[in-house]
Amino acid sequence: MLRISKKADYAVFLLGAIARQGVYPGGEAADTVVSAHEIAKQAGLNKSVVANLLKEFSRHGVLDSVRGLRGGYRLASHPSQISLGQILEVVEGKFVLVDCVSHPAAFLTGDAASAGEVSAATDAGSSAEASLADETTIGGHSCSLIGFCPSKQPMRVVHERISQLFANIHLDELCSMIPVANATTAQTAISNSQATTSGN
Repeated sequence: MLRISKKADYAVFLLGAIARQGVYPGGEAADTVVSAHEIAKQAGLNKSVVANLLKEFSRHGVLDSVRGLRGGYRLASHPSQISLGQILEVVEGKFVLVDCVSHPAAFLTGDAASAGEVSAATDAGSSAEASLADETTIGGHSCSLIGFCPSKQPMRVVHERISQLFANIHLDELCSMIPVANATTAQTAISNSQATTSGN
């Protein structure tokens, strides 16, 4: 089953801790930074683990780092612009549901030549069981079924949908921040409700 690693879970927590303090462009504390020591203390995590994660996010442009005695980190973008997909890619690498997803041509073509290779191998005396057991490199893949696999295109659809889901979930949602638009709407609704109550 798909499962987000503990390291990725920590990463979401740490970035969320920075976001909740308003340490990002346009935030309440946009001109400040948070040190690895402060965040590690808040999270109750080992400082070296936290420092390594923050350095990695800085290297990938998710965080800005400030060196020196009063140095630290701030988000490089507003939390609503940082997706779960970005976070997971920094920690775990590019999402690939199945190995052959990284070779789009295998999904988009009938791979007649590949199917011919499989057929020739079978005619040469290879049994179906042997074909499954001995992965044959076909079209850049190590998969003996790629030439006639009926599920390769549906699996690509699943891959794309999950990728899109990761891209559409953002840090402000993950750390329970209320987007400005929603906050304004909520405040208007409260005001209207109070006005109606006082009118009665």
